[in-house]
Amino acid sequence: MKQPLIYAVLMLAMAITSCKKKDEDTNNNTTNPTPTPIANIVINSPAEGAMFALDSVVNILVDITADFEMHGYDVYVINETADDTVWTDGLHDHGEAFHIVGAWTNNVTEHSDMMIKVVAEIDHDGNTTEKSLHFHCHPE
Repeated sequence: MKQPLIYAVLMLAMAITSCKKKDEDTNNNTTNPTPTPIANIVINSPAEGAMFALDSVVNILVDITADFEMHGYDVYVINETADDTVWTDGLHDHGEAFHIVGAWTNNVTEHSDMMIKVVAEIDHDGNTTEKSLHFHCHPE
């Protein structure tokens, strides 16, 4: 009679230990994904909130840097009032730094809120870092 009781206690102890070990394994297997690195984007020109008269040249100067190899960039000048992209630049290349120099001449026909949007391509998986600023263009 004592032997079946010991056997039952041992089986119960093994079951409890097994369940506890499984819970520990489940908790330890939670994978924390590596955070996506972030590029540093500096829009040097134009300045936030700048205003441009008709036919003025809007100089576009952007620096993108990172401590890893990026996979390119895209830059957009968007007329938010007209919902129109008026200038783009982009490059698919690998590097830790990109210096973008461009220019767009204000040719709007109505007062227009504008935005420069810069997208740095971090990797080939579609991860990006973005930065934007706003300025205004006059039609006269």
